[in-house]
Amino acid sequence: MTKIAFVQEEFRDRFSVMALSAMLEKGNHQREVFIQEKSEGFVEEVLQCKPDIIAFSTMTPGIEFALKYMGIFKERSNAMIIMGGPHPTFYPEIIEEKNIDAICIGEGDQAILDFANAFENNESIYHIKNFWVKDKTDRTKIYKNELFPLSELDDLPMGDRGIYFKKYPELARSQTKKTMIARGCPYSCTYCFNHSLKKMYKGSGKFVRFQSVETAINEIKYLKDNYGMKWLQLITDTANINKKWFMEFLDTYQKEIGVPFLCNVRIDKIDEEIVKKMAEAKCERVDYGVEHGSYEIRKNVLKRDMTDEVIIKAGQLFTKYKIRVQTANIIGVPHETVQSAFSTIKLNRHLKPEIAKCFILQPYPKTEIYEYSSDHGFLYDNYSFSNFGTGFQIGFDGSTDFMQLKLKDAKKLVRLFYLFNFLTQVTFLDWLIPLLVRFPLNRLFKMIYIFPVVKQEVKYSQTLKQKLLGIKKLFKAIIS
Repeated sequence: MTKIAFVQEEFRDRFSVMALSAMLEKGNHQREVFIQEKSEGFVEEVLQCKPDIIAFSTMTPGIEFALKYMGIFKERSNAMIIMGGPHPTFYPEIIEEKNIDAICIGEGDQAILDFANAFENNESIYHIKNFWVKDKTDRTKIYKNELFPLSELDDLPMGDRGIYFKKYPELARSQTKKTMIARGCPYSCTYCFNHSLKKMYKGSGKFVRFQSVETAINEIKYLKDNYGMKWLQLITDTANINKKWFMEFLDTYQKEIGVPFLCNVRIDKIDEEIVKKMAEAKCERVDYGVEHGSYEIRKNVLKRDMTDEVIIKAGQLFTKYKIRVQTANIIGVPHETVQSAFSTIKLNRHLKPEIAKCFILQPYPKTEIYEYSSDHGFLYDNYSFSNFGTGFQIGFDGSTDFMQLKLKDAKKLVRLFYLFNFLTQVTFLDWLIPLLVRFPLNRLFKMIYIFPVVKQEVKYSQTLKQKLLGIKKLFKAIIS
Protein backbone atom coordinates (compact mmCIF):
# COMPACT_ATOMS: atom_id res chain seq x y z
CA MET A 1 0.00 0.00 0.00
CA THR A 2 1.04 3.60 -0.63
CA LYS A 3 1.71 5.84 2.38
CA ILE A 4 0.53 9.43 1.92
CA ALA A 5 1.33 12.31 4.29
CA PHE A 6 -0.97 15.31 3.98
CA VAL A 7 0.73 18.44 5.30
CA GLN A 8 -0.80 21.82 6.08
CA GLU A 9 -0.03 25.00 7.98
CA GLU A 10 -3.21 25.97 9.82
CA PHE A 11 -4.99 24.09 12.61
CA ARG A 12 -8.33 23.14 11.11
CA ASP A 13 -9.98 20.16 9.48
CA ARG A 14 -10.01 20.59 5.71
CA PHE A 15 -12.70 19.06 3.53
CA SER A 16 -10.29 18.52 0.65
CA VAL A 17 -8.05 16.31 2.79
CA MET A 18 -11.00 14.44 4.31
CA ALA A 19 -12.48 13.76 0.85
CA LEU A 20 -9.19 12.53 -0.60
CA SER A 21 -8.46 10.39 2.46
CA ALA A 22 -11.86 8.73 2.15
CA MET A 23 -11.12 7.80 -1.47
CA LEU A 24 -7.66 6.50 -0.56
CA GLU A 25 -9.22 4.34 2.13
CA LYS A 26 -11.03 2.45 -0.64
CA GLY A 27 -7.60 1.34 -1.87
CA ASN A 28 -6.37 0.52 1.64
CA HIS A 29 -3.67 3.17 1.41
CA GLN A 30 -2.15 4.62 4.58
CA ARG A 31 -2.92 8.27 5.30
CA GLU A 32 -1.86 10.71 7.98
CA VAL A 33 -2.19 14.47 8.32
CA PHE A 34 0.47 16.76 9.81
CA ILE A 35 -0.32 20.30 10.95
CA GLN A 36 2.63 22.65 11.28
CA GLU A 37 0.80 25.01 13.62
CA LYS A 38 0.37 22.20 16.18
CA SER A 39 3.85 20.69 15.99
CA GLU A 40 7.20 21.98 17.23
CA GLY A 41 8.98 19.16 15.38
CA PHE A 42 6.84 19.31 12.25
CA VAL A 43 9.50 18.31 9.71
CA GLU A 44 10.83 15.44 11.79
CA GLU A 45 7.33 14.09 12.41
CA VAL A 46 6.60 13.98 8.69
CA LEU A 47 9.94 12.33 7.91
CA GLN A 48 9.55 9.73 10.65
CA CYS A 49 6.33 8.64 8.96
CA LYS A 50 8.48 7.65 5.94
CA PRO A 51 5.80 8.56 3.40
CA ASP A 52 5.86 7.54 -0.25
CA ILE A 53 3.99 10.72 -1.18
CA ILE A 54 3.87 14.08 0.58
CA ALA A 55 0.77 15.99 -0.47
CA PHE A 56 0.04 19.71 -0.15
CA SER A 57 -3.50 21.03 -0.67
CA THR A 58 -2.73 24.66 -1.37
CA MET A 59 -4.59 27.92 -1.71
CA THR A 60 -2.68 30.92 -3.07
CA PRO A 61 -2.12 32.63 0.32
CA GLY A 62 -0.42 29.40 1.45
CA ILE A 63 1.99 29.10 -1.46
CA GLU A 64 5.05 30.35 0.44
CA PHE A 65 4.50 27.75 3.17
CA ALA A 66 4.13 24.99 0.57
CA LEU A 67 7.24 25.91 -1.43
CA LYS A 68 9.35 26.27 1.72
CA TYR A 69 8.52 22.83 3.07
CA MET A 70 8.56 21.16 -0.32
CA GLY A 71 12.20 22.18 -0.56
CA ILE A 72 12.96 20.75 2.88
CA PHE A 73 11.20 17.45 2.23
CA LYS A 74 12.71 17.06 -1.23
CA GLU A 75 16.20 17.53 0.22
CA ARG A 76 15.70 15.18 3.15
CA SER A 77 13.56 12.38 1.72
CA ASN A 78 12.84 10.34 -1.39
CA ALA A 79 9.11 10.98 -1.15
CA MET A 80 7.21 12.17 -4.18
CA ILE A 81 5.99 15.75 -3.71
CA ILE A 82 2.55 16.59 -5.09
CA MET A 83 0.33 19.67 -4.86
CA GLY A 84 -3.41 19.96 -5.31
CA GLY A 85 -6.04 22.53 -4.48
CA PRO A 86 -6.99 25.94 -5.89
CA HIS A 87 -3.48 27.24 -6.54
CA PRO A 88 -2.26 24.53 -8.95
CA THR A 89 -5.74 24.35 -10.48
CA PHE A 90 -5.61 27.99 -11.58
CA TYR A 91 -1.83 28.38 -11.81
CA PRO A 92 -0.65 25.02 -13.20
CA GLU A 93 2.64 26.63 -14.17
CA ILE A 94 3.61 26.03 -10.53
CA ILE A 95 4.68 22.57 -11.78
CA GLU A 96 7.85 24.28 -13.01
CA GLU A 97 9.03 24.74 -9.41
CA LYS A 98 11.99 22.38 -9.03
CA ASN A 99 10.75 20.58 -5.90
CA ILE A 100 7.31 19.68 -7.23
CA ASP A 101 6.94 16.28 -8.91
CA ALA A 102 3.25 16.46 -9.83
CA ILE A 103 0.15 18.62 -9.46
CA CYS A 104 -3.51 17.67 -9.34
CA ILE A 105 -5.91 20.03 -11.11
CA GLY A 106 -9.58 20.40 -10.19
CA GLU A 107 -11.54 17.88 -8.13
CA GLY A 108 -9.12 15.08 -7.35
CA ASP A 109 -11.34 12.43 -5.75
CA GLN A 110 -10.89 9.65 -8.31
CA ALA A 111 -7.54 10.97 -9.51
CA ILE A 112 -5.78 10.58 -6.14
CA LEU A 113 -6.95 6.97 -5.83
CA ASP A 114 -5.76 6.10 -9.33
CA PHE A 115 -2.45 7.84 -8.64
CA ALA A 116 -1.86 5.96 -5.37
CA ASN A 117 -2.86 2.63 -6.95
CA ALA A 118 -0.46 3.15 -9.85
CA PHE A 119 2.32 4.16 -7.47
CA GLU A 120 1.78 1.04 -5.34
CA ASN A 121 1.76 -1.29 -8.35
CA ASN A 122 4.83 0.33 -9.98
CA GLU A 123 2.69 1.33 -12.94
CA SER A 124 3.03 4.52 -14.96
CA ILE A 125 1.73 7.65 -13.25
CA TYR A 126 2.17 9.79 -16.35
CA HIS A 127 -1.31 9.40 -17.83
CA ILE A 128 -3.66 9.70 -14.86
CA LYS A 129 -6.48 12.19 -15.41
CA ASN A 130 -6.31 15.52 -13.56
CA PHE A 131 -2.56 15.14 -13.02
CA TRP A 132 0.38 16.97 -14.56
CA VAL A 133 3.51 14.95 -13.88
CA LYS A 134 7.20 15.58 -14.44
CA ASP A 135 9.21 12.90 -16.19
CA LYS A 136 11.53 11.22 -13.70
CA THR A 137 14.59 11.43 -15.95
CA ASP A 138 13.87 14.57 -17.95
CA ARG A 139 12.44 17.09 -15.47
CA THR A 140 11.67 19.54 -18.27
CA LYS A 141 9.16 17.10 -19.77
CA ILE A 142 5.66 17.37 -18.29
CA TYR A 143 2.77 15.00 -18.95
CA LYS A 144 -0.48 17.00 -18.97
CA ASN A 145 -3.71 15.05 -18.70
CA GLU A 146 -7.39 15.86 -19.21
CA LEU A 147 -9.87 16.08 -16.35
CA PHE A 148 -12.19 13.45 -14.98
CA PRO A 149 -15.87 14.38 -15.41
CA LEU A 150 -17.40 15.89 -12.29
CA SER A 151 -18.76 13.33 -9.83
CA GLU A 152 -22.22 13.32 -8.33
CA LEU A 153 -21.76 13.89 -4.61
CA ASP A 154 -23.87 10.88 -3.60
CA ASP A 155 -21.40 8.69 -5.50
CA LEU A 156 -18.50 9.80 -3.29
CA PRO A 157 -17.71 8.34 0.15
CA MET A 158 -18.32 10.35 3.29
CA GLY A 159 -15.32 12.49 4.18
CA ASP A 160 -12.79 10.80 6.47
CA ARG A 161 -13.05 12.90 9.61
CA GLY A 162 -11.05 10.34 11.52
CA ILE A 163 -7.84 11.47 9.84
CA TYR A 164 -8.15 14.68 11.90
CA PHE A 165 -10.26 13.70 14.89
CA LYS A 166 -8.16 10.71 15.98
CA LYS A 167 -4.89 12.60 15.88
CA TYR A 168 -6.18 15.99 17.01
CA PRO A 169 -8.96 15.37 19.58
CA GLU A 170 -9.39 19.13 20.06
CA LEU A 171 -11.02 19.20 16.64
CA ALA A 172 -13.26 16.27 17.56
CA ARG A 173 -14.34 18.11 20.73
CA SER A 174 -15.23 21.30 18.88
CA GLN A 175 -18.80 22.32 19.60
CA THR A 176 -19.28 23.31 15.94
CA LYS A 177 -19.10 20.51 13.41
CA LYS A 178 -19.08 21.08 9.65
CA THR A 179 -20.52 19.25 6.69
CA MET A 180 -20.22 20.03 2.98
CA ILE A 181 -23.59 19.68 1.31
CA ALA A 182 -22.73 20.98 -2.17
CA ARG A 183 -19.97 21.82 -4.62
CA GLY A 184 -19.93 24.53 -7.25
CA CYS A 185 -21.37 28.03 -7.54
CA PRO A 186 -23.40 29.28 -10.55
CA TYR A 187 -22.19 32.89 -10.29
CA SER A 188 -19.20 34.66 -11.83
CA CYS A 189 -18.12 37.39 -9.41
CA THR A 190 -15.04 39.08 -10.83
CA TYR A 191 -12.86 38.61 -7.72
CA CYS A 192 -13.42 34.83 -7.76
CA PHE A 193 -11.99 32.02 -9.91
CA ASN A 194 -15.39 30.43 -10.34
CA HIS A 195 -15.80 31.61 -13.94
CA SER A 196 -12.51 29.89 -14.82
CA LEU A 197 -13.53 26.68 -13.09
CA LYS A 198 -16.82 26.60 -14.98
CA LYS A 199 -14.97 26.99 -18.28
CA MET A 200 -12.53 24.27 -17.25
CA TYR A 201 -15.36 21.81 -16.59
CA LYS A 202 -17.68 22.85 -19.41
CA GLY A 203 -19.28 19.72 -20.86
CA SER A 204 -17.93 17.53 -18.02
CA GLY A 205 -21.05 17.13 -15.95
CA LYS A 206 -23.32 19.23 -13.79
CA PHE A 207 -21.24 22.00 -12.21
CA VAL A 208 -23.44 22.88 -9.20
CA ARG A 209 -24.16 19.69 -7.29
CA PHE A 210 -25.95 19.06 -4.01
CA GLN A 211 -26.03 15.89 -1.99
CA SER A 212 -29.45 14.31 -1.90
CA VAL A 213 -31.34 15.40 1.21
CA GLU A 214 -31.17 11.81 2.46
CA THR A 215 -27.38 11.65 2.08
CA ALA A 216 -26.87 15.04 3.70
CA ILE A 217 -29.08 14.16 6.69
CA ASN A 218 -27.43 10.75 7.15
CA GLU A 219 -23.98 12.36 7.26
CA ILE A 220 -25.16 14.90 9.83
CA LYS A 221 -26.65 12.09 11.93
CA TYR A 222 -23.31 10.31 11.79
CA LEU A 223 -21.53 13.44 13.03
CA LYS A 224 -24.06 14.00 15.79
CA ASP A 225 -24.08 10.39 16.98
CA ASN A 226 -20.32 9.81 16.85
CA TYR A 227 -18.82 13.17 17.82
CA GLY A 228 -21.58 15.33 19.23
CA MET A 229 -22.23 18.96 18.37
CA LYS A 230 -23.79 22.09 19.77
CA TRP A 231 -23.90 23.80 16.36
CA LEU A 232 -23.63 22.60 12.78
CA GLN A 233 -22.10 24.63 9.96
CA LEU A 234 -23.35 23.86 6.46
CA ILE A 235 -20.47 24.37 4.04
CA THR A 236 -21.52 25.57 0.60
CA ASP A 237 -21.21 28.82 -1.28
CA THR A 238 -24.96 29.35 -1.56
CA ALA A 239 -27.27 26.99 0.34
CA ASN A 240 -30.44 28.57 -1.04
CA ILE A 241 -29.83 28.66 -4.79
CA ASN A 242 -31.93 25.51 -5.20
CA LYS A 243 -35.01 26.54 -3.23
CA LYS A 244 -36.84 23.24 -3.64
CA TRP A 245 -33.85 21.29 -2.32
CA PHE A 246 -33.23 23.74 0.52
CA MET A 247 -36.85 23.74 1.71
CA GLU A 248 -36.95 19.94 1.70
CA PHE A 249 -33.63 19.82 3.55
CA LEU A 250 -34.81 22.31 6.18
CA ASP A 251 -38.03 20.41 6.75
CA THR A 252 -36.18 17.10 7.22
CA TYR A 253 -33.47 18.73 9.32
CA GLN A 254 -36.09 20.24 11.64
CA LYS A 255 -37.72 16.82 12.17
CA GLU A 256 -34.63 14.61 12.42
CA ILE A 257 -31.70 16.74 13.65
CA GLY A 258 -32.84 19.85 15.52
CA VAL A 259 -29.36 21.22 16.24
CA PRO A 260 -28.84 24.98 15.74
CA PHE A 261 -27.01 25.57 12.45
CA LEU A 262 -25.09 28.18 10.46
CA CYS A 263 -25.00 28.59 6.69
CA ASN A 264 -24.12 30.87 3.76
CA VAL A 265 -26.85 32.19 1.46
CA ARG A 266 -27.13 34.28 -1.67
CA ILE A 267 -28.99 37.36 -0.45
CA ASP A 268 -30.87 38.12 -3.69
CA LYS A 269 -32.34 34.59 -3.63
CA ILE A 270 -33.92 35.04 -0.20
CA ASP A 271 -37.65 35.37 0.49
CA GLU A 272 -39.79 35.23 3.60
CA GLU A 273 -40.85 31.64 3.05
CA ILE A 274 -37.21 30.54 3.13
CA VAL A 275 -36.26 32.65 6.15
CA LYS A 276 -39.31 31.52 8.14
CA LYS A 277 -38.44 27.88 7.47
CA MET A 278 -34.78 28.52 8.36
CA ALA A 279 -35.87 29.96 11.71
CA GLU A 280 -38.18 27.01 12.38
CA ALA A 281 -35.31 24.61 11.61
CA LYS A 282 -33.11 26.44 14.17
CA CYS A 283 -30.87 28.45 11.89
CA GLU A 284 -28.87 30.45 14.43
CA ARG A 285 -26.64 32.47 12.10
CA VAL A 286 -26.51 33.27 8.42
CA ASP A 287 -23.60 34.66 6.40
CA TYR A 288 -24.04 36.48 3.11
CA GLY A 289 -22.12 38.80 0.83
CA VAL A 290 -22.99 42.46 0.58
CA GLU A 291 -19.54 43.23 -0.87
CA HIS A 292 -20.03 46.93 -1.65
CA GLY A 293 -22.39 49.81 -0.97
CA SER A 294 -22.28 51.24 -4.47
CA TYR A 295 -24.69 49.62 -6.90
CA GLU A 296 -22.55 50.76 -9.83
CA ILE A 297 -19.46 49.08 -8.38
CA ARG A 298 -21.37 45.94 -7.50
CA LYS A 299 -22.85 45.68 -10.99
CA ASN A 300 -20.03 46.89 -13.24
CA VAL A 301 -16.87 46.03 -11.31
CA LEU A 302 -17.83 43.01 -9.18
CA LYS A 303 -20.60 41.52 -11.40
CA ARG A 304 -23.06 41.30 -8.50
CA ASP A 305 -26.16 42.85 -10.03
CA MET A 306 -28.43 43.31 -7.03
CA THR A 307 -29.93 46.60 -5.90
CA ASP A 308 -29.73 48.14 -2.43
CA GLU A 309 -33.48 47.60 -2.08
CA VAL A 310 -33.19 43.86 -2.75
CA ILE A 311 -30.34 43.48 -0.24
CA ILE A 312 -32.08 45.52 2.46
CA LYS A 313 -35.47 43.86 2.05
CA ALA A 314 -34.01 40.36 2.21
CA GLY A 315 -31.54 41.22 4.95
CA GLN A 316 -34.20 42.66 7.22
CA LEU A 317 -36.08 39.36 7.11
CA PHE A 318 -33.31 37.80 9.19
CA THR A 319 -33.75 40.54 11.78
CA LYS A 320 -37.50 39.90 11.80
CA TYR A 321 -37.00 36.19 12.47
CA LYS A 322 -34.17 36.76 14.98
CA ILE A 323 -31.43 35.01 13.00
CA ARG A 324 -27.95 36.38 13.68
CA VAL A 325 -26.18 37.83 10.64
CA GLN A 326 -22.59 38.16 9.49
CA THR A 327 -22.00 40.05 6.26
CA ALA A 328 -19.01 39.91 3.94
CA ASN A 329 -17.72 43.14 2.43
CA ILE A 330 -14.82 44.29 0.25
CA ILE A 331 -12.78 47.46 0.53
CA GLY A 332 -10.10 48.65 -1.88
CA VAL A 333 -11.82 47.87 -5.18
CA PRO A 334 -10.90 49.78 -8.36
CA HIS A 335 -12.03 53.43 -8.14
CA GLU A 336 -12.48 53.12 -4.36
CA THR A 337 -12.56 56.30 -2.28
CA VAL A 338 -13.28 56.88 1.39
CA GLN A 339 -16.74 58.07 0.36
CA SER A 340 -17.54 54.97 -1.70
CA ALA A 341 -16.21 52.65 1.02
CA PHE A 342 -18.32 54.45 3.61
CA SER A 343 -21.39 53.71 1.49
CA THR A 344 -20.75 50.02 2.23
CA ILE A 345 -20.80 50.76 5.94
CA LYS A 346 -24.09 52.64 5.56
CA LEU A 347 -25.69 49.78 3.62
CA ASN A 348 -24.65 47.34 6.35
CA ARG A 349 -26.39 49.43 8.99
CA HIS A 350 -29.75 48.55 7.44
CA LEU A 351 -28.92 44.86 7.89
CA LYS A 352 -27.90 44.97 11.58
CA PRO A 353 -25.12 42.35 11.34
CA GLU A 354 -23.58 40.88 14.46
CA ILE A 355 -20.25 41.26 12.68
CA ALA A 356 -19.71 43.01 9.36
CA LYS A 357 -16.63 41.23 8.06
CA CYS A 358 -14.48 43.30 5.76
CA PHE A 359 -11.81 42.10 3.34
CA ILE A 360 -9.17 44.06 1.48
CA LEU A 361 -9.54 43.15 -2.20
CA GLN A 362 -7.04 40.52 -3.35
CA PRO A 363 -7.02 40.76 -7.17
CA TYR A 364 -5.50 37.39 -8.06
CA PRO A 365 -4.00 37.03 -11.53
CA LYS A 366 -6.35 35.36 -14.04
CA THR A 367 -9.45 36.71 -12.30
CA GLU A 368 -11.58 39.29 -14.10
CA ILE A 369 -10.94 41.86 -11.37
CA TYR A 370 -7.20 41.47 -11.99
CA GLU A 371 -7.65 42.13 -15.69
CA TYR A 372 -9.89 45.11 -14.96
CA SER A 373 -7.36 46.51 -12.48
CA SER A 374 -4.52 46.03 -14.96
CA ASP A 375 -6.43 47.62 -17.84
CA HIS A 376 -7.33 50.66 -15.72
CA GLY A 377 -3.88 51.22 -14.22
CA PHE A 378 -4.58 50.15 -10.64
CA LEU A 379 -1.84 47.49 -10.32
CA TYR A 380 1.58 48.17 -8.82
CA ASP A 381 4.58 47.40 -11.01
CA ASN A 382 5.91 44.83 -8.50
CA TYR A 383 2.58 43.06 -8.06
CA SER A 384 3.21 39.35 -7.33
CA PHE A 385 2.01 36.32 -5.39
CA SER A 386 4.20 37.34 -2.45
CA ASN A 387 1.83 40.28 -1.88
CA PHE A 388 -1.24 38.10 -1.39
CA GLY A 389 -2.98 37.46 1.88
CA THR A 390 -6.46 36.48 2.91
CA GLY A 391 -7.65 40.08 2.84
CA PHE A 392 -8.84 40.05 6.45
CA GLN A 393 -5.93 38.85 8.61
CA ILE A 394 -4.01 41.71 10.17
CA GLY A 395 -0.51 42.20 11.50
CA PHE A 396 0.28 44.61 14.32
CA ASP A 397 3.79 44.95 12.87
CA GLY A 398 2.47 47.05 9.97
CA SER A 399 2.79 44.26 7.40
CA THR A 400 -0.87 44.56 6.43
CA ASP A 401 -1.11 48.36 6.32
CA PHE A 402 -1.58 48.63 2.57
CA MET A 403 -4.14 48.27 -0.19
CA GLN A 404 -3.39 45.83 -3.00
CA LEU A 405 -4.29 48.45 -5.64
CA LYS A 406 -2.95 51.91 -6.37
CA LEU A 407 -5.63 54.13 -4.88
CA LYS A 408 -5.48 57.82 -4.03
CA ASP A 409 -7.03 57.27 -0.60
CA ALA A 410 -5.06 54.07 0.14
CA LYS A 411 -3.79 54.98 3.62
CA LYS A 412 -7.18 56.32 4.67
CA LEU A 413 -8.87 53.19 3.31
CA VAL A 414 -6.60 50.94 5.38
CA ARG A 415 -7.69 52.82 8.51
CA LEU A 416 -11.34 52.64 7.46
CA PHE A 417 -10.90 48.89 6.94
CA TYR A 418 -9.86 48.47 10.58
CA LEU A 419 -12.82 50.57 11.74
CA PHE A 420 -15.35 49.00 9.35
CA ASN A 421 -17.26 46.70 11.69
CA PHE A 422 -17.20 49.24 14.54
CA LEU A 423 -18.72 51.91 12.33
CA THR A 424 -21.57 49.65 11.22
CA GLN A 425 -22.60 49.54 14.88
CA VAL A 426 -21.94 53.18 15.78
CA THR A 427 -23.44 56.15 13.94
CA PHE A 428 -22.68 59.16 16.12
CA LEU A 429 -19.06 59.33 14.91
CA ASP A 430 -19.92 59.80 11.23
CA TRP A 431 -19.03 63.48 11.30
CA LEU A 432 -15.59 62.60 12.71
CA ILE A 433 -14.63 59.88 10.18
CA PRO A 434 -13.01 62.16 7.55
CA LEU A 435 -10.75 63.48 10.30
CA LEU A 436 -10.09 60.13 12.03
CA VAL A 437 -8.82 58.37 8.91
CA ARG A 438 -6.24 61.12 8.38
CA PHE A 439 -4.30 60.08 11.49
CA PRO A 440 -1.96 57.03 11.59
CA LEU A 441 -3.55 55.51 14.69
CA ASN A 442 -3.36 52.04 13.16
CA ARG A 443 -2.53 50.15 16.36
CA LEU A 444 -5.60 51.60 18.07
CA PHE A 445 -7.74 50.90 15.01
CA LYS A 446 -6.52 47.29 14.89
CA MET A 447 -7.48 46.78 18.54
CA ILE A 448 -10.96 47.99 17.65
CA TYR A 449 -10.94 45.63 14.63
CA ILE A 450 -9.92 42.50 16.51
CA PHE A 451 -12.02 42.96 19.66
CA PRO A 452 -15.41 41.69 18.33
CA VAL A 453 -13.72 38.72 16.65
CA VAL A 454 -12.06 37.64 19.89
CA LYS A 455 -15.24 38.42 21.84
CA GLN A 456 -17.20 36.05 19.60
CA GLU A 457 -14.49 33.40 19.86
CA VAL A 458 -14.56 33.63 23.67
CA LYS A 459 -18.37 33.57 23.78
CA TYR A 460 -18.60 30.33 21.80
CA SER A 461 -15.53 28.58 23.22
CA GLN A 462 -16.21 25.21 24.75
CA THR A 463 -14.05 25.44 27.89
CA LEU A 464 -12.64 28.06 30.24
CA LYS A 465 -9.19 27.23 28.92
CA GLN A 466 -10.26 28.04 25.36
CA LYS A 467 -11.85 31.29 26.53
CA LEU A 468 -8.61 32.31 28.26
CA LEU A 469 -6.63 31.44 25.13
CA GLY A 470 -8.89 33.75 23.14
CA ILE A 471 -8.25 36.60 25.58
CA LYS A 472 -4.52 35.82 25.49
CA LYS A 473 -4.62 36.05 21.69
CA LEU A 474 -6.02 39.57 21.91
CA PHE A 475 -3.39 40.81 24.37
CA LYS A 476 -0.58 39.06 22.49
CA ALA A 477 -1.64 40.82 19.28
CA ILE A 478 -1.81 44.18 21.02
CA ILE A 479 1.66 44.05 22.60
CA SER A 480 3.48 42.35 19.70
